[in-house]
Amino acid sequence: MATKSEALKWLAAGYDITPIQVSFDENGHASKKPFLSYATDKVNKLWVLSNWKKTYAIGLVLSGEDYVVFDFDDMQTLKQFESEYPVIKSGVHEQSVTGRGVHIYFENNEGLTQVIDIIKGLDIKASKNNYVVVNPETDLDEVTELPEVLWTFYQTNKSNGRKVSNNNDLNDFTIHELDMIVDGFGEEGTRNNNMSLLVWTLISLGFSKNQLYAVVGLANSHSGLTDGEIEKTVETSWRKWTNGN
Repeated sequence: MATKSEALKWLAAGYDITPIQVSFDENGHASKKPFLSYATDKVNKLWVLSNWKKTYAIGLVLSGEDYVVFDFDDMQTLKQFESEYPVIKSGVHEQSVTGRGVHIYFENNEGLTQVIDIIKGLDIKASKNNYVVVNPETDLDEVTELPEVLWTFYQTNKSNGRKVSNNNDLNDFTIHELDMIVDGFGEEGTRNNNMSLLVWTLISLGFSKNQLYAVVGLANSHSGLTDGEIEKTVETSWRKWTNGN
C-alpha cells in the first residue's frame, strides 16, 4: 500500500494516478478495485491531501502512449519467459502487490493495446485508461523502448488472449450510485446495503458529512428508510473513514 506522501510524489512527477483498494483471499490472491471512475474522475493534490488513506495502493492510469507493462503472475512464468526472451530483463522490474508476480515496464512506442492471458500467466497492460498497481518505489525514469523481439512476441501471440478495449465508461459502482440518487435504494431487503454502498462511494469521492446527509436524504425520498437508519449508516461509516476523528 502507499502513504499519502508517496501518492503526492507520483502526482508531482506528472503521473495520472488513482486510489486502488486491494484485498486478498485465503489463498493470497489479490482482488483490486478502483475507488473512482478513473477514466473521468481525476485525482489531484487536494483530493490526495483530503482523502488518501494508507490502505490505498497507487494505480497508474495508462494513456495508451506511455507504458506497456508485462504482468507476470509468478516467478516461474517469468523464468520460463526469460529463457526464450532474455531481453525482457532490460525492462524496469517491480514486484507485484501480491509479492508473487512481477511487472516489467517498457515504453509503449509501438502502440500496443491490452491483452489478458497472451500466454498462460502473462497479461499485457497498455491500453488507454487501463491501470496497473505500482510499487511506490518504482523509478519509471529508467524505462526504455520496447525491444523489437518483444513486439514480435506480442504480434505473434495477441490473438491467443482476451483484448480489452479503452475503458471510457463509468464503472458499475458509480453507475449504481447515480441510479440510487435518482431512483432510491431499491427493493425492500436491499435498501440498507445499497445505502451503505452510496455512502462509501460519496466518502471516497471527498464528500463532507453534511453533503452525505443531503445526498442520502435525496435518494431516500424515493425509499422511506428512517432517519435513525440513515444516521447510523452515515455516522458509522464516517467514523471508520476518519479513524474515529
